[in-house]
Amino acid sequence: MKKYLYLFATLILAAACGQDTMTVKGTIAEGETFPEDQLVYLCDGKTVLDSAAVVNGTFELKAPANPEKRYNIVANFRERAPRDRNWNYGVIAEKGVMQVIFAPVPLNCSVEGSRINQAVAEFDDQINAITKEYREKAAAIDDDDEEAGEALYEETMGKIKEASLAAIEKNPDNYIARYALQNVIYDLSLEELDGILAKCGKFVSEDEAISRIRNCKVAEQETAEGKPFVDFAGKTPEGADIKLSDIVGKGRWVLTDFWASWCGPCMREIPNIKKTHKELSGDKFTVLGVAVWDGDNSASVKKMAEMEMTWPQIFVGEDKNPTDMYGITGIPTMILFAPDGTIYKRGESLRGAKMMETVRDIINQ
Repeated sequence: MKKYLYLFATLILAAACGQDTMTVKGTIAEGETFPEDQLVYLCDGKTVLDSAAVVNGTFELKAPANPEKRYNIVANFRERAPRDRNWNYGVIAEKGVMQVIFAPVPLNCSVEGSRINQAVAEFDDQINAITKEYREKAAAIDDDDEEAGEALYEETMGKIKEASLAAIEKNPDNYIARYALQNVIYDLSLEELDGILAKCGKFVSEDEAISRIRNCKVAEQETAEGKPFVDFAGKTPEGADIKLSDIVGKGRWVLTDFWASWCGPCMREIPNIKKTHKELSGDKFTVLGVAVWDGDNSASVKKMAEMEMTWPQIFVGEDKNPTDMYGITGIPTMILFAPDGTIYKRGESLRGAKMMETVRDIINQ
């Protein structure tokens, strides 16, 4: 952030004459601790749109209105410790005048006079209420009651999806559409996602993150059950070259786990994988790990030793091609390859306590 706050030469807004304009009339929530004449900036990413000095605890900023954008109001204090240096609050660039209370903690900031910003606040309140209810109910569920925990999670995600889709329906042409979509995009089918994108402004489908997830959903369909495997290369833990095709398609069933050393859910699956490997590995079946999104792989090697992961591994480091090829947006992801390399099964039925039972039934059929 500090890389651009001093780049006064990048200011692109000298005046807003003749344009649809957003005006921010700001009041400092803690005026007594905020230096007089301190500069406050309005930023679009790394571009400074406007700046103003604080006078009597107030400031005014202007920029071209664009309801597809979320700008940030930022204050930077050079004399303070780095952890205390920045105030930062996001506002949607709606046309008109909005009043903003600017505070060091975003939760203590507020905005009035903007319909879209108010709608975002209401949506956030709705989602926060749903997640609060989830935490309270989850705390009352026994740790060993996996079925009840999964049922509560599914119920909660259903509520979040319903609220998010309603918000998108009401706001297809402003920032809320992209904002709300991020809550549910991973749980949507490609057809559902395309249906939503068709209703929204192009800025949603052209968003880099959303576009990448959509591409992953296309790849997931292309590597669905019944499709042939797609090959990729990596390294063994010892540093030798290895390809997926060195193990998959060689006459054995292969349960493949895409994991990372820093991934908590991945580590919680290791006991299930270890049990499946111990009980079922042999001439008909083996387990394969694919360590992804994990830097130079040194942490993967350490975690293998710590967790006693003795099955074969392919390390791909930061190369996202393997996960992109299989449409993987979250880990752990399990894929069971048939002896001829066909993708036989993928998904939740290969996870948790049901993993070994599912695999045993398949390879012994």
